[in-house]
Amino acid sequence: MNQEDLAKIQRWIDQISSEIILSEPGTDRSQFPLRDLINSLVEKSVAQPDMAEFNACSQFALAFIEDLLFSCTPYTSAHLDALNFLAAELSLLLKDPARKFSPPQTGTKSTQSSPTQSSVADISQLAYPSKDLDFEETTSLNIAADGDLLKEFCIEANEHLENIEQGVLFLEENTSDHETISSIFRAFHTIKGGSGFLNIVPVNRLAHELENLLDLVREGRINPNGNIITLILDGADVFREFVATAQDQLAGRQPLVPIFVPCRDLAGKVRTTIANPDTTPALSDAVQMQSKPSSFLSSASTTTPSAESAPSQKTEQKTAQEPKNASRQKVSASASGMIKVDTRKFDSLMDLVGELVIAQSLIAQDPDLRLVQSRNLLRNMSQLGRITNELQKTAMSLRMMPIRNTFQKMNRLVRDIAGPTGKNVDLILHGEDTEMDRTIVEELADPLLHMVRNSVDHGIEMPADRKAAGKSPVGTLRLSASHVGGNILIEISDDGAGIRPDKVFAKAVERGIIPPDAHLSEKEIYDLIFAPGFSTAEKVTDLSGRGVGMDVVKRNISHLRGKIDIDSSPGQGTSFKIYLPLTLAIIDGLLVSISDQRYIIPTLSVRESFRPTSGMISTVHGKGEMVNVRGKLCPLLRLYDVFGSSPRSTDPTESMVVVVESAHEERCILVDDLLGQQEVVIKSLGDSFKNNRMLAGATILGDGRVGLILDPRALVQIREFNTLAG
Repeated sequence: MNQEDLAKIQRWIDQISSEIILSEPGTDRSQFPLRDLINSLVEKSVAQPDMAEFNACSQFALAFIEDLLFSCTPYTSAHLDALNFLAAELSLLLKDPARKFSPPQTGTKSTQSSPTQSSVADISQLAYPSKDLDFEETTSLNIAADGDLLKEFCIEANEHLENIEQGVLFLEENTSDHETISSIFRAFHTIKGGSGFLNIVPVNRLAHELENLLDLVREGRINPNGNIITLILDGADVFREFVATAQDQLAGRQPLVPIFVPCRDLAGKVRTTIANPDTTPALSDAVQMQSKPSSFLSSASTTTPSAESAPSQKTEQKTAQEPKNASRQKVSASASGMIKVDTRKFDSLMDLVGELVIAQSLIAQDPDLRLVQSRNLLRNMSQLGRITNELQKTAMSLRMMPIRNTFQKMNRLVRDIAGPTGKNVDLILHGEDTEMDRTIVEELADPLLHMVRNSVDHGIEMPADRKAAGKSPVGTLRLSASHVGGNILIEISDDGAGIRPDKVFAKAVERGIIPPDAHLSEKEIYDLIFAPGFSTAEKVTDLSGRGVGMDVVKRNISHLRGKIDIDSSPGQGTSFKIYLPLTLAIIDGLLVSISDQRYIIPTLSVRESFRPTSGMISTVHGKGEMVNVRGKLCPLLRLYDVFGSSPRSTDPTESMVVVVESAHEERCILVDDLLGQQEVVIKSLGDSFKNNRMLAGATILGDGRVGLILDPRALVQIREFNTLAG
């Protein structure tokens, strides 16, 4: 390092000493300038091999001042003495690079002899004396002054909490993974810093205690056993609840009142665990209330659901196709490449793109424009069409998101449900990268939570019962996602006890859901579990038995225009298949006509189309008209009967047949003509048509007319015209 750089460093050290002299106990004056000056020393010396000890001292000093700064802790005399020592040490190390740096000894806890081994926990003991756990558990948000900062803090906290939860669950099976430990530590450190800056004292103090615990784990001085894993998850749950409440207050959904954060007792348990890592400290009532399963499930529709605390029983989770470590790294990598966008701005952009597509189509099909003989205009119009098409595809892709995060939240749920029941469950995830409309992903979270909970609670047997039945004591639960025939297929299957139709039937009769003399098929009996108030649980627990849950699942899936199929074998297991339509904001559709009416069928659901011959049409008793399609009889639906319109001809041989597929079922749709393929923007039909399950929406066509978008699922399932057409 040249003399000019050395002189600059000395000036920085002199400025540091001056700032310390001007500081007083009880104030936080100079903490920001000191942080900036010390950070400059770190940056200047980090790449200099002959300044390793100087850099170690600088790093120590930077961690020290940042702990004070981010925790909003004013100076004590001990703090200023330590800072003076560090400033003097920096000056000596600059003059004598061979000198060894030894961290200062404090009255509360001695630091390590080597700066490379010293921990943030050791440094931060200066900021928080060991006796100080008597802090307030309520905090008020200063929305008027810090509204934007609070919103940013909540968004980032949710991301960090998601990484903490997934990292901790991975750490439970890979206790020596240093990268994961460091990642969790950094997440808590960031939450501590942000909450300290915003003066959110309860969150800041609990994050500090958890950071201390994790630092000892990071140094290898404490093994991350089940007790520690549970403490970390409990702390994350407390933070989730605070963030959820804070977001509600920021959005005006809750009154601006002090927020209770039950963290003092949990912080005490953390300190007890640090002193004796093998203990199993009991949680306070407040923390237990914070971590009930009902809390996790009731907030599932939000992006920050919280889950119950589970005992330290190991639950195995595996991810199909890729190692869990690779999955976790992929999540972290993808998150780092994302930006935050206000959803209102995003939705506005989507609407504008939709309007642009419609406007471009109207211009391109304007009959007056076709009369203009200009090659330059045609070339420009063609270029405009290509740009609009690419913009449309990009906008559509923006609405798509993988179901990975929703699936991986089930790891925590399975752990927390299996633990208290004494069950071992192996969760296998498949198809996590399957993309679907973000609205579907968001609204699917609650049904999945209920169904996974029921699979673990009702489906998987106790280990002893599984052994007696010749099964592995570890139950298997599979959760998968895929695209099938223009639909999204979500499957939840287990190898548990299965569903006994006779038991379901008897319970439905007992609850008054069906009469004792009802004659139902096996499928109809299985569907009874979706009836409000139905439950086969022998007793009411925190997890089940109240008869709520599956009816909510059915209602939410129906709201998404989806359906659920159940396949079960007593003693072998149960499979729930959820079929959801791909009703995106912009879809590719087949435009068909009946007389002067236009309809759009999503092309992903169209198998083929043809003009039938008279020999292909037949009538089957009890099933109605059928069409022979490649040797297979397929039901025929005359679309004009559904909508009460007048066709060009009622003779199928003078019309066109479109074969539509949905959820492994097919239906031949009879229409007058095929008008071509077109990408269309879906518009809501409003409350007037909300009960018409045949329609998924509407669109404005290139000629300015309105076209109705048909729901493929309803097309293949329709039985009674008057019940579906509305």
